[in-house]
Amino acid sequence: MSKVLHNLISHVQRPGTLIGIIVIVGLITAYIITLQNSTPKGEIVTVSRGDIVQEVFMTGTVEAARSVSLSFERGGVIQSLSSPIGTIAEKGAAIASLRNDAEYATVAESKALVAKAEANFANILQGTRAEEILLKEAEVNKAEVTLQNARGKIFSVLQDAYGAAEESLNRYADPFFSNDGTLSPRLTYRTGTQEAFDAEQKRQNAGKSVKRLQEIVQGNAASLLVLENALSELRAVQDLFTTLGLTLRDDSTLDAMTLADYRSRVTSARSALTSAITAVQNQQNALRDGEAEVLRATRALELSRAPARPETIAEARHELEKVKANLLAAQASLEKTLLRAPFRGQLSSKRAEVGETIQAGETIVDFLGTDGFVIEANVPETDVTKLEIEMPTEVMLDAYGDDTVFPARVAQIESAATEIEGVPTYKTTFALLRENRNLRSGLTANITLRTVVKRGVLVIPSGAVHATDGSSSVWRVRSDGVIETVLVQTGARSGSREVEIVEGLSEGDRLLLPTIK
Repeated sequence: MSKVLHNLISHVQRPGTLIGIIVIVGLITAYIITLQNSTPKGEIVTVSRGDIVQEVFMTGTVEAARSVSLSFERGGVIQSLSSPIGTIAEKGAAIASLRNDAEYATVAESKALVAKAEANFANILQGTRAEEILLKEAEVNKAEVTLQNARGKIFSVLQDAYGAAEESLNRYADPFFSNDGTLSPRLTYRTGTQEAFDAEQKRQNAGKSVKRLQEIVQGNAASLLVLENALSELRAVQDLFTTLGLTLRDDSTLDAMTLADYRSRVTSARSALTSAITAVQNQQNALRDGEAEVLRATRALELSRAPARPETIAEARHELEKVKANLLAAQASLEKTLLRAPFRGQLSSKRAEVGETIQAGETIVDFLGTDGFVIEANVPETDVTKLEIEMPTEVMLDAYGDDTVFPARVAQIESAATEIEGVPTYKTTFALLRENRNLRSGLTANITLRTVVKRGVLVIPSGAVHATDGSSSVWRVRSDGVIETVLVQTGARSGSREVEIVEGLSEGDRLLLPTIK
């Protein structure tokens, strides 16, 4: 053994051999140093499951939840306009009005007609009141009494008529005829005219009429027919004296005194007969009127006792509906002269003044609701697909700084696109979840939305992935501490923080996250 060691030492001590050994040891030392310097340095992270969340940032503007520009449906002269700017108006309150005196008058008239029609319809449905029926019964009784009185006067009127006829025939006409009580009465004077022959014939007829009048009076009947018969007999007697008057000419055989006496008799008889005829005619009219009044009052009483007919009720209902429709039309016409608040809010601006003539549809005031504010933003087409109704968001206002966050939600996304600088955008409304009375329309809002793309997937920090020549890889730390390079397939990214691993790693793998120098 000592001999072998002696030989080795002798061999190494040779100059050439010593130099070779030194070179070999140097090379080994250099390799070890290089290998140590190339080992990656960093933090160890573990592959785990989580959610991939994406953030969308956009800028919007604070707007009143409800805002409208108000105008009249018709033109006219402005009569009143709420002032000043900022005046609070409750829903339905009149903000402005046009001159509308005529419209108010029409509404008042229509209301009166409706009240009248309603009362009439109610009366028809209710029927006649007991008091009114009593009045109708009293009218019937009164009419019957009047008719009875008229009938009671018939006898005296007939007696007077008979007296006038009898006196005219037997007193005034007596000197005119001889044999006047026979069937062949003759004039006591001659005229040689047709009237003389007619007078003798009519004297005979008149005598019969007077006898019939006497029979009518004795019959004591009270009717229109009796009066009509008496009137006919009186006219027959009157006709006699009319004919006698025609025979009393100046060229007759009578002397002047007799002629004058005869003419006076004719005049007196005709006057008495005319009065009698008039009295009979008046009695006829009184009897007719009495009978008609009894009939009218009786029918009115029967009608008041009877229930309303269906057609009467329908007619009254139709009339009521008609006047109600007229009232609605009048109120609609009046309403067109009033500008009302569509909801509780305040005037933000006025574009007209009292006394100014405006046209239909011309904006008068701008009106903002007082029931909250919303954020409106134009979202590019690349981001709008990431939004959903009711999605929670965070809003920061420039006026409040980054320390104040207002929670909000996506309330509405318009379906129609609006191009802004050539980029299609969609108007999106965000509702604030917390009321703040210090907000103002027009404030700039910065909106942040966080959307979950995938849930429960393998995620690692984005910095752990190395991209080389179109492929992605990571440094995986094995259980023995050796670091190896592993190719992976990445998926969705959560901003710049995390990335989804689709293939190449398993949950629990340890990776080296390089330290950024």
